[in-house]
Amino acid sequence: MKALIVNLNLAIDKTAKVSVFRPDRIYRFADTLTQPGGKGVNVARALKELGCRPVIAGFVSGHNGRWIKENLTDSNSPSLLVSHSSGESRICYSIVDSRGLSMDINEEGPAVPPAAQTLLLKKLAAAAADFQVAAVCGRVSVGIKKGFHSRLTLGLKKAGCFTVFDTSGEPLMEGILAGVDLVKINKIEFEEVFGGCLSRKNIRRAFDKYSPRGLKALIVTNGPHSTLAVSQFGLWSCRSVSLKRIESPVGAGDSFTAGFISGFMRGLAFEANLKLATGCAASDCLTLGAGRISRSEASALAAGVEITEL
Repeated sequence: MKALIVNLNLAIDKTAKVSVFRPDRIYRFADTLTQPGGKGVNVARALKELGCRPVIAGFVSGHNGRWIKENLTDSNSPSLLVSHSSGESRICYSIVDSRGLSMDINEEGPAVPPAAQTLLLKKLAAAAADFQVAAVCGRVSVGIKKGFHSRLTLGLKKAGCFTVFDTSGEPLMEGILAGVDLVKINKIEFEEVFGGCLSRKNIRRAFDKYSPRGLKALIVTNGPHSTLAVSQFGLWSCRSVSLKRIESPVGAGDSFTAGFISGFMRGLAFEANLKLATGCAASDCLTLGAGRISRSEASALAAGVEITEL
């Protein structure tokens, strides 16, 4: 089961754990988890654990970019990357304490030259037919031209890919207007793009407005609170099992996306797919490092997920 994961703004992710985080102290770490990152890379990492074969596409630059590319190769993570010379690929830091609270400090990353953008679109158009699902994940890179995500979406759909967007702002709206199939976002992203607070009424209204464009499902996660999901077949609330401990919540939403993509490719029914995705998110919360889940643990946690049709 092959999935194309488009993560434009790749990063080096560094995660450190401390006992209790206080902003006025100096911390020295004996060990820091360092790995390629960005939402799409986290999604791909979880997909591999679920038995899928993801290919990561995006931009890299500088010494950091070479490290990302080499690490993906060494970890047997196929990629379709475009390198450019405009600065260094970003570094993102997560500091997690023993209470499961986290602070993220993320660089924006360099501006992507127009020529690199055109080249990536060409590469994706040539490769897309090999994939059942294509997911566009994460923040947009600096310098991405208006219309890029529209062209990307149309190209992926023309190749027959089921398209998933887990992003925000203008890129998200470009994808929706171009006919993306599934949108999975969080509460903050929903309220930013669609306006109004997250509610049953508002998520249904948003879906009804854009389903004529091709939108088949809209899923909005809300941290430890219930997820809302709507499709042409109904509206659901999805509540995870209660966890006795949380190692780190960073990346849980990315593992949710991975779980849903995996379930879709396996032909699971919508409600069963929501359970699997929620189980994957919960499993991620029990580990340090985004996108790091246990397939067996996610399956066990999914069994305890409560789905209610509204």
